[in-house]
Amino acid sequence: MILRELRKCYFCIHMQNNMRYIFTLLILVFMMAHPAVSQDTSRVERPVLQHEMSPEELLHKNEIGRGFVETDPPVAPLRNVAEFDRMQGALIRYPFGIPITLIKEMATDVTLTTIVASTAQKNTVISQYVANGVDTSHCNFLIAATDSYWTRDYGPWFESDSASQIGIVDFPYNRPRPNDDEIPKKMAAMLGIPWFGMNVISTGGDYMTDGFGLSSSTELVWDENPTQTHEQIAQKMNDYLGITNYQVVPDPNISSTIDHIDCWGKFLAPDKMLIRKVLTSDPEYTALESAAAYWASQPCSYGYHYRIYRVMTPQDQPYTNSVILNNKVLVPFMNSAWDDSAKAVYEAAMPGYKVIGFIGNPSTPWISTDALHCRVMGISDIGLLHIRHIPISGNQPCETDYTVSADIIASSQQPIISDSVMVHYQVNGGPYLASMMINTTAGHYTGVIPKQPAGSIIRYFLSADDLSGRHATAPFIGQADPFQFQTIYTNLAPVPDTLWFITFEDCYLGKITQLKNLTSSAISLNYVQQHGGNPWYVDSMSVSLLPHIVNPGDSVAIRVKMYILVNSPATQFVVDSLQYTTSTGSHRVILMINYLLLSSANDQKQMDNGGNNYPNPFSTETTFALEIQQRCLVTAEILNLQGSTVKTLVNKIFEPGTATLRWDGTDSRGNKLPAGIYFYRLIMNNKTETKRLILNKE
Repeated sequence: MILRELRKCYFCIHMQNNMRYIFTLLILVFMMAHPAVSQDTSRVERPVLQHEMSPEELLHKNEIGRGFVETDPPVAPLRNVAEFDRMQGALIRYPFGIPITLIKEMATDVTLTTIVASTAQKNTVISQYVANGVDTSHCNFLIAATDSYWTRDYGPWFESDSASQIGIVDFPYNRPRPNDDEIPKKMAAMLGIPWFGMNVISTGGDYMTDGFGLSSSTELVWDENPTQTHEQIAQKMNDYLGITNYQVVPDPNISSTIDHIDCWGKFLAPDKMLIRKVLTSDPEYTALESAAAYWASQPCSYGYHYRIYRVMTPQDQPYTNSVILNNKVLVPFMNSAWDDSAKAVYEAAMPGYKVIGFIGNPSTPWISTDALHCRVMGISDIGLLHIRHIPISGNQPCETDYTVSADIIASSQQPIISDSVMVHYQVNGGPYLASMMINTTAGHYTGVIPKQPAGSIIRYFLSADDLSGRHATAPFIGQADPFQFQTIYTNLAPVPDTLWFITFEDCYLGKITQLKNLTSSAISLNYVQQHGGNPWYVDSMSVSLLPHIVNPGDSVAIRVKMYILVNSPATQFVVDSLQYTTSTGSHRVILMINYLLLSSANDQKQMDNGGNNYPNPFSTETTFALEIQQRCLVTAEILNLQGSTVKTLVNKIFEPGTATLRWDGTDSRGNKLPAGIYFYRLIMNNKTETKRLILNKE
């Protein structure tokens, strides 16, 4: 038996270049030299199996999935939990395939679940943890039989159902390793959450998901499920995990025998993907570049193309085989000159995360097809608080506010704290401002980022809390890596976009806005509103006919005036707007009108007879003829352009009849006023009329 194993190890060393077989060979040689030791294999802390199937396992390959019982799927709509979602823990197995320094690091933040075969083994592990400074208050244990330490490959997948409850989706593990295959069921029982069986032979190392309904595997999933069509496999992914876009792609690691996606690529966020890179002389160079080009051309779940990051692996270093654990990225280091470069790539791709490298154990080293990710499985936060938000991105119109919407999913079943749902936004690197989002329907919230000038860069993130004490941000890391968009002109831009009518001169002479085409395309001006609810009107435009094509760089001038003037200026304003419509949409120019300059239609009606003057313009004197219908108080005043009274012509009771008033162009002190525009205001019978006067030089 021992000699047969020696021959097998020799074959594997030369055919697969797998360092783990060298270790096995040394153990077997040692056992031959010490027969007594060979009888007590329980004291040898090493994996019995390899990552690949052994020759014996290949003989039992037909047993994979045999006896697997498929259950009904969870109740849709479903959401598959992504690796970069909030995790409450991590799953590992003893004997370990990872260094104790990695175990210590994980246990500082999350609950570390260690699978052990017995209570005695549990006590052994606790002793090792205490001796190495592992925080045992963050450790628990699952006592269960296992075949190997590749918890990523056989461990549970997590989903959220229609009631926002977290459950486990299990699958037939693509190895004839029955003990490993039972772990997801036992984890569901340990966590007290539902378990669902999906009859698709698979492995965790060949599966990644973005949490928004998009997932990917290599063509290995098709090869290992020959009794199902590609469409049937995709439908199972949809039924059990909510996957609406299942990307099955070729494995660019053409010399690999493992065909797992984590050996060459990794979702870092819903819009980011890491793909390994090799030298141009490498046989896999063309396939890896094709994979990178393919993913760069694919739209992510946010609607734009993936942002691709490349990490150099000239000796096939397994840098993509990393674990994202909340705000940390745990990366397999190879004690190589390329380790620092890999760390820098992760830091550039994932601002705000802490990137930590770990060297593998000498007895269980990292290799190109089997590293840190393969041997650690994240455990979803069972009370996950998730903000589902499709971000505003790219170029956005500067002419309107920006509506932000999100669904808040609380798997804790605790209410969302209504005033905690916020959108935090920053304009051009300034301070962050916060705006509350409003609950419009169950779990759905909307908020607004105010419109900003063209050329502004707006960064933002969302936050929410629930009564379980959980806090969530979107994106996951929050302010350190916010969503971003910039503002551009998409329509004719009004310059200025607000017309202020403060004085009589503003109202009479009018204010001008220029509708400028600051875009790179011609825009058709189709309509301009001529009158408003308040007494304003378009006096003139620089074009005579609409529609009118406004070419890039050109503009159309619009002059707006007021109809009726009364009283003196004040600091309060009526707000109105002038609408114009183009081939790209409608927009408005804001009109800010001093409300004391306006005459109300209810109590300040224009008089039918009275106040007409002649001559106008005049240089020495003008006469006003009044028709007084009943006995009343008559007040007549001369106002300047600022609305100030410069002279009162009369303020007394008149009997019915005809009256004549004169003004000689002087102020209340008899001083001759300068030539210019003045206003005559007549108040009689609770009616007001204002007329323009032009005083010329003598």
